[in-house]
Amino acid sequence: MTPTLPPGSLLASRLLGSPVSSHPVGPGRVGYKLGHPGRPSRMPTLLITLFDNSGSVTSPGGTDPLSNRYAEVTRAFSAVARKGARHELGAIVHFDTPSSGEIEPTPITRRGLIQLRAGLRPPQDGAGTSELGPSLERAYQMAEASPDHEISLIVLSDFALMDPDLAQVMARLAAFPGTVHAVVLGSRLSADVFDPRIISTPIGRDSAPGAVARALFSSLVTHRPGAHVVEET
Repeated sequence: MTPTLPPGSLLASRLLGSPVSSHPVGPGRVGYKLGHPGRPSRMPTLLITLFDNSGSVTSPGGTDPLSNRYAEVTRAFSAVARKGARHELGAIVHFDTPSSGEIEPTPITRRGLIQLRAGLRPPQDGAGTSELGPSLERAYQMAEASPDHEISLIVLSDFALMDPDLAQVMARLAAFPGTVHAVVLGSRLSADVFDPRIISTPIGRDSAPGAVARALFSSLVTHRPGAHVVEET
């Protein structure tokens, strides 16, 4: 479904967790529920997460000025890591790539979570680019290096993109070799922005706390038997 958001819709600070700095909160300090992570998948999996840290997201008037999306993503990874397996991998890429915040494919386990958490904040050497293209190409490289894995790509952005050839980038996103999930952070988008092959989740002012965590959790548990996702309340 292509998202349609109300004019001027921005993420309230309450939406993405408690009002903290760019460092994610601990998963035990939130009040929303995600669901049950189920059992480890029967096949190797890789979920690649792309983060937009541009000014339209992180500035005081942006869609996530407190960077609480990272707290919610941490929550989702943590829920799966408690019952994770070494053949289930997660990776983190920022629009600023290469950067110190990139985490290559890492097992989503209790031990692997320590490494994944290191990438769940805006990278200190990031410039705040609004271009999706470079990070998308990095995701392609990771996918091509994991041909035996079921691949998922999730992009957290307001999609106020500044790529020189945006049409080509969006076509490349739709053609990604795996499931593509766009988590749209408060952006106003026309009805024809996303190709039908892209799953899109709009996160608006009226979205309940945990909306970002639930979107990522749903991608994480897609291939896990017995998993279920709690509906937004």
